[in-house]
Amino acid sequence: IEVKATDTLMINPDDIALKIALPKSEASGYFSDGGDNEDEERKRKGEITVLKYKIEEFLQKNKYSFTFHDEKKEKDYFSKDLNVYENAFEVHVKKVEDVNKIKKELTSFNNVTVSVTDTKIDNKEKYELLSIEKVMKKAEREAQAIAKAMNVVLDKPINVNNQSATDMYSSMFNNPESMGGFGALFSMMGNLFKGATQQNPQVIVSKTLVVRYSIK
Repeated sequence: IEVKATDTLMINPDDIALKIALPKSEASGYFSDGGDNEDEERKRKGEITVLKYKIEEFLQKNKYSFTFHDEKKEKDYFSKDLNVYENAFEVHVKKVEDVNKIKKELTSFNNVTVSVTDTKIDNKEKYELLSIEKVMKKAEREAQAIAKAMNVVLDKPINVNNQSATDMYSSMFNNPESMGGFGALFSMMGNLFKGATQQNPQVIVSKTLVVRYSIK
């Protein structure tokens, strides 16, 4: 008897990296109204400076760990040093509640965006094993039902095939250094496959197993 079973765990990560991006400083950015002169340029940069100060003040007040990364005028998109946090704050928090608090606080800041860039689980193996246990129990229940319908007795599993989709992406996204500067961007995309999105920083551990049982 062969059955296919899937189970998913939603896990709160131990570390969540956020990107708080400021508006661009050039004329085509947020503060431009079609014209571009020195007064407008100074006003634009001044307002961005005020935004940065207010965000820093909020982060310091709440004792969040953060670093601000300056904007680079010249970029090499194939460089391994390409920084996804350019002209943005890199913030690290420990709780999902902190992510929601930061997003809520900064909604009133025009053209300031907050997104999840990375999540980390300290003991991923623990959740992998827990997920496998749940899937195997689900597979056995289904196989028992089939065996009963066939009027046979289910025996031990003789073969297990791991068909978890997340494993297909792990090698590519867990090693961004080998992909040049775009590796950092792909690493962010990898969180979409692993369950961390800009809306939900929780991590999904999903397992799909095909289990073949013998019968008596």
